[in-house]
Amino acid sequence: MLKFDITLIVQIIEALVLAFILNFILIKPIMSFLEERRRQFKGIEEEVESLLGQAEEGLKNYQEALNEARREGMQKREALKEEARRIEKEELAKVLREVEAQKREWENAFKREFERLREELMAQKEVFAQLISEKLLGRKV
Repeated sequence: MLKFDITLIVQIIEALVLAFILNFILIKPIMSFLEERRRQFKGIEEEVESLLGQAEEGLKNYQEALNEARREGMQKREALKEEARRIEKEELAKVLREVEAQKREWENAFKREFERLREELMAQKEVFAQLISEKLLGRKV
């Protein structure tokens, strides 16, 4: 059975003194050290979050600039295509005009040559008529 005498009170006082001394010497320094580490980690965490935010902002700006450059490139490409189509139409129209002019020139030259040959043949129609009649009749007329 347990006896309740003065030694129990002395042991309780010794335990309280020991707890107070250990609290002052060991527990408070360790707790303050842990608190300081927690504050440092929190500061580092905030800095990392800030840097991540800046990196995301930079990436977003980069993507926007890249998209803008792509849009401008597509617009320039379309403008160049339109310019090329316009030049192609102009050149095609120029070539068609030249071909038409050459065609008229050849047609006129052909007509002149045809008229000259026709006149030449008409001038010799009496000779041809006589040759045909000689061939048909088999004698000279």
